[in-house]
Amino acid sequence: MIDPNQRKIPKNTENRIMSKLSKILLTFVFLIPFLLVHPDTTSAATDKTKNQIILELKEEITELGSKPAKRGFKNNSQYIAILEEQLEKLKEEKKKDEELKLAKDKRKKELEDKIKSLDGTPVTEGKAEIDDDEEIKALLKQIEELEDKKAEEKKKAEADKKAKEEKEKAEKAKEKEKQKRAEAIARVKKEIYFLGGTPIPEFEVESEDQYIAALRKQIEELKIQKEAEEKAARESPPEWFTNLPKNTDSLMYVSGTDISDDMQLSIDLATNAALRELGKQIETRLNSKAKETVKQAGIGSNKASKSEFNRITSFVVKEVTVSGYEVEERKMVKLDTGDYRSFILLKYPTGKALKAYKAEIDKSPQLRGRLTQIKNTPAYKELEKAVAQYSGS
Repeated sequence: MIDPNQRKIPKNTENRIMSKLSKILLTFVFLIPFLLVHPDTTSAATDKTKNQIILELKEEITELGSKPAKRGFKNNSQYIAILEEQLEKLKEEKKKDEELKLAKDKRKKELEDKIKSLDGTPVTEGKAEIDDDEEIKALLKQIEELEDKKAEEKKKAEADKKAKEEKEKAEKAKEKEKQKRAEAIARVKKEIYFLGGTPIPEFEVESEDQYIAALRKQIEELKIQKEAEEKAARESPPEWFTNLPKNTDSLMYVSGTDISDDMQLSIDLATNAALRELGKQIETRLNSKAKETVKQAGIGSNKASKSEFNRITSFVVKEVTVSGYEVEERKMVKLDTGDYRSFILLKYPTGKALKAYKAEIDKSPQLRGRLTQIKNTPAYKELEKAVAQYSGS
């Protein structure tokens, strides 16, 4: 066992004792004269001072919420040391409690601030204080609930945002599709106008899709109609073929047409057909001239002369069908069968035929003996005049 008298006294206790001793010494200063006169009172005064210290220590211990240690058989000095040690421990515990209280208050404040940042009202606000630990637990639970609520609100907000974005996206897609359909309708209508048609009214159908389908059907029908018209126009004879230019005294016009599976051959055949017609017309005109000349020359009964005129006419017609003509118009179409049909218009200067006719008469050995008679006829003179006028000689 450690001797209480040898126990180490805490520093603040020393300070307290020194303070007390200072008071005691000061008291002694005033009491010395009295003690010199009354020496028995010194011991009593010392005991009285120690009792006062004990009383004060007990009061402090009680104020700190504890009961002073029991005295037992200890003397004043020993009991003072025990009370002072008890008081020191109580003060240390109080200090720790205060520090803990400060820490808990700080933690509580932090939690309350966090709750407020989460738009909540701390459960501890406006309520009577309860156990610190219980308050912190309540605040922590409230924070957890608020965070869960915030998380749920955030999740809902994100879902709402996504739904809104999806809706906007769908609306944009719908608007884009609507614009696309409007553009499609405009294009189809334009094509219908181009084909010479008039778009059907929109009220005749129930929806845009049906309207577009109806317009496309109309286009197909117009294309078929236009193709038929173009085919008819392609295969029909041209205007100049059915209505030939009128013949004049100086020019003759003839036309011809024919079909072949070869393009060039169809042109050649059509040209030959036109030349045959040209030959017929020239032959008719020259035969008329020959008959008139023979009659006027008085040689109608001479078979040799008549035969020579016929020969000359045939020769001139043959020459005409070989050269001297010009192609005035030509058209070629490909038929559905794959064959080619050609239309051709030939132009022939009449003066060339008349000049050749006159030249053959003038140089014919068979007509030499009768040439004077022939040249004196009005028909021959008209021939000379026509040759000079239409052939440039």
